[in-house]
Amino acid sequence: MSNQPANESGPQESLATSPGILLSTRSWDSQRVVAALLVILQACALSYYFFTPVFSTIVIAAAVFATVTKTRLLSPRLSQRLPITLVILYAIQRTLVPSSWSAGEQGFLIPDAALIVEYLLVYQVVRFFVRSEDDGLPSFLPILAIVAVVIIGDTRVDPLGRKIYQLISLGLVMLVLAFYMFRRRSVGDARARFTRGHVGWLIAVGGICMVAAWVSASGLYRYARQIEDTMNAFINPSMRPDSAGFSGTGRIGSVARQKGSSGDRVALRVYSSQQPGYLRGKAFGFYQQGQWQRESQPTQWMPTDYVSDYANDADRVFEFIEDESNQSDQSLKSKLVIWPNQSFREVLFTPLGVTRLQAPVEKVSIDIHRIITAETMPPDTGYVAWRSRNDGVDSIESPMLKPSDWTTLTALPDKLDPRIVELASEIVGEAVTTNDKIAAIENFFLDNFEYQFGIDVPSGTDPIAYFLIQRPPAHCEFFASGAALLLRSVGVPCRYVTGLVAVEKNEIGDYWVARNRDAHAWAEAYDPERGWVLVEATPASGLPQSMEISRTKQFWDAVQAWWVKLVASIRAGGIGRFLWSGLSLMIRPMVLIGLAMLVSAIAFRYWFRRRSRANVIPTDPKVQAIQRLLDQMDRRWERAGLGRSHHETMHQFAARLEANGKTPDHEHAADWYRQFAIIRYSGRVDTESIEMLRNQMDVGDLAKHVTTETVAAG
Repeated sequence: MSNQPANESGPQESLATSPGILLSTRSWDSQRVVAALLVILQACALSYYFFTPVFSTIVIAAAVFATVTKTRLLSPRLSQRLPITLVILYAIQRTLVPSSWSAGEQGFLIPDAALIVEYLLVYQVVRFFVRSEDDGLPSFLPILAIVAVVIIGDTRVDPLGRKIYQLISLGLVMLVLAFYMFRRRSVGDARARFTRGHVGWLIAVGGICMVAAWVSASGLYRYARQIEDTMNAFINPSMRPDSAGFSGTGRIGSVARQKGSSGDRVALRVYSSQQPGYLRGKAFGFYQQGQWQRESQPTQWMPTDYVSDYANDADRVFEFIEDESNQSDQSLKSKLVIWPNQSFREVLFTPLGVTRLQAPVEKVSIDIHRIITAETMPPDTGYVAWRSRNDGVDSIESPMLKPSDWTTLTALPDKLDPRIVELASEIVGEAVTTNDKIAAIENFFLDNFEYQFGIDVPSGTDPIAYFLIQRPPAHCEFFASGAALLLRSVGVPCRYVTGLVAVEKNEIGDYWVARNRDAHAWAEAYDPERGWVLVEATPASGLPQSMEISRTKQFWDAVQAWWVKLVASIRAGGIGRFLWSGLSLMIRPMVLIGLAMLVSAIAFRYWFRRRSRANVIPTDPKVQAIQRLLDQMDRRWERAGLGRSHHETMHQFAARLEANGKTPDHEHAADWYRQFAIIRYSGRVDTESIEMLRNQMDVGDLAKHVTTETVAAG
């Protein structure tokens, strides 16, 4: 029986791996079918929810092909390097490849949901083509399927889509249970076989999982918005819905939360020849019960035909001033290139008196306060803003205000404490002009109040009324709100503004920085003689200030800024822009010096290793020839999924060959390795022994083909 062909042992007997053929048992075939169904389920779900028909079709075809054939292209050693390879490819695609090149819709909680699932599917399919001794699949494969289906659920769909997702969840549970059931049956130990108790528990667990999947899938969509808000608040507290520059309401205390959340984190980088100063995020015109609110909907603004010399292919230019002569004389003198370092959703931070905007969007919206937003602003993308002046004054003669807007900007909240109106009259005294009234109110706060981060307001009390009457130390939101109410009390139109103040300079990168701690609130009042002017009532100790940053931190932030700009350039211009950016970088002197040092180090290392190897590698041609035969034999068995470890001796590997299979190939190879050890280490390496080993390898090749043909015929 030891000499019978491999196919006579029957299909139920598991044949060990040999260099020429790879067979699998029925139990592993069943497991592969279930695994293929798991892949098909994920691919169909991905195609349905994220619209990736081409990718899903390729994945399904590859999984079916690997299931119905015995093609195994990857060695176990190569498969171990696969995860890190896919992670590197994902990072490259995520950062360098333009967004338009990535298939799939965007998730509402995980922006790269489709891309992540695609890579999970690629890894699962590749595992089908890995050679192994039993041709089995890894036990963690269903875990990847579960993760993929959960991520696929990160999308908003109609009621039909919800039902389909619930059915997908049920199918996922059943296929996962079937996968592990067939894996358990594949074990030869009788103790691993299923009993009636096992079957009962399996049915119970499966039922519980299916009910949980149905309920959770339904709840995921029913409470999607609450889940999203909770997750965003947990992952990034600075992105709270009511924080500075993010929402339609300006609750007192939101700027303080922005300042106190990761205060050192960079929020904006601004490239400008002059200090950017105050950059407006949101403006509010109506105050009631401790919060400011926006009172009107913004107007959509379309781009002009003007094309800037600085524009990318996708950029559009928006003009916000009709006086062309004023535009050419003033608005082009002060340009700010603004690069957000965080996700600010639709908010575009712009200076007071903005006259022109350049951004990669089809349209923007602008409200009565000249606050600009863009719903389709791509992430990690810069934009350019021009302003008329640099002194905190918007001198545009025709502000976008209607009579009703004037009424709103001078309106006082209901049930306002009458002492506030009396206080305002007392502060301005005999002042007549708006400029004098503004100066009087600013001086009032600077002379009578102190700055403190945080304030305790008694319950049931209006915070601004308490602040103005009791005069406790407080932060910028109270000073800005108090100034706005006092100015309105004396008939001056005023609005409450939140945003960022960029006063820190990165000398290495030659740009200005605004961090989270630079979030600020201020007021803006309308002066008929000058236009809209900035009103700063916060004491100097509470104003955002430039802090001394070490050269090391400046250098690292400059590198990050350069990388962000490079990635954005590649996304906008594709591979051509990438190559051009790389060429432009290569011609810089410091880069050339660094590359020269790197090449020199690599060349020295290569020379040193060759010299060391020359001292170790035998110089005897006969020893080199027999070593080449060993390398050929090792590669042959490594391709078959049974490689020899570096620490394994010839006799140890020969014993392992015989233990893993009883075919003629295994026995012949074991004898060959033993003969090699005797010849190599006995000191009688000659032409005759080398030829004998080579002939035995050729006989092994003939035996391999005979075994393959016999099994195939059977």
